[in-house]
Amino acid sequence: MAKRIVVCCDGTWATPDQTEDGQPRPTNVTKLALAIDAAGRDEAGTDLEQRVFYHRGIGSGPRNRLGGGAFGAGLSHDVIAAYRFIVGNYQPGDELFLFGFSRGAYTARSTAGLIRNAGVLRRRFRNRLNEAYSLYMDRTATAHPRSIEAILFRRSFSYEARIKCIAVWDTVGALGIPLTGVPLVDRWNRRWAFHDVDLSTTVDNAFQALAIDEKRRPFLPALWHQQSGAGSQRLEQVWFTGTHGDVGGGNRSSELSDIPLKWIVDRAQSCGLAFRPEALQGSPADAGSPYLGAIQESRTGLWRLLPTYVRPIGTTDPGHERVAPSAMERHQADPTYRPPNLVDYLMAEGAR
Repeated sequence: MAKRIVVCCDGTWATPDQTEDGQPRPTNVTKLALAIDAAGRDEAGTDLEQRVFYHRGIGSGPRNRLGGGAFGAGLSHDVIAAYRFIVGNYQPGDELFLFGFSRGAYTARSTAGLIRNAGVLRRRFRNRLNEAYSLYMDRTATAHPRSIEAILFRRSFSYEARIKCIAVWDTVGALGIPLTGVPLVDRWNRRWAFHDVDLSTTVDNAFQALAIDEKRRPFLPALWHQQSGAGSQRLEQVWFTGTHGDVGGGNRSSELSDIPLKWIVDRAQSCGLAFRPEALQGSPADAGSPYLGAIQESRTGLWRLLPTYVRPIGTTDPGHERVAPSAMERHQADPTYRPPNLVDYLMAEGAR
């Protein structure tokens, strides 16, 4: 019987039980993973099992907090962990859902790239996982997904699997590492540049929530570009009020982050994923003016020593970028909320 396989990858240094001053500070990935129902229904009304895999943030362990969070080595480990879960559970006809925040968003996107390149190994060939990953690492002209090597590998050992939905919060930096531009880090991480995080035509639905007010230059947003021949693929990239943590969660207040959480949940539900109704109570729709929540200052401590960067809105893939209604409402209701990138976007839209 078909089922849904859901992989949830959390952000750098994030854990499901993280707290501040004794209060829980779950990210949106944690909230979403816990809200997914154990069973759902397909379009015909048939019951479907929903299996969820949660992977905590890179660098969350005490021994690898710096190395895993700042360098690319930990990324491969996490991609393999996600892929191994999929291999151990997948059967033809199953639906794949991938979610992630920050570095976890990069993990989810790279896992999709690995599936595009190597397919999903049949269980009796799971001992070829390292071979599948080596093929993925070889980004030469003869080892891309359409190369004869990749095609024959998938034909011999794997299922050709599509990804029903990939949804992420604020993918940032090269390799998902928010230290892009630091020479030592950049040089070290070149060896991990093989990760494929482009949006391929094997994905049916792709959604990304992005932070309007994040100004740390190393946190450059990694937007998708829809490829030609995408057919009916649905791609939405929506800009929300707030900084990186205001969009992906994990801050002391969740007034702002609950808005992109609800948006991702809505989009996942439209793809068939079922959630426990009681887990979604107290959503922004039930709150008073949630779009006026406080914006978390992200340029604190050493971040203040690094250059700022204003993220352009609507310039990467204009046909698939837009500003969230909540951000527009805040702009209209609060005369002090005038981020330059939003102002430029609105001026450009008005000129069209």
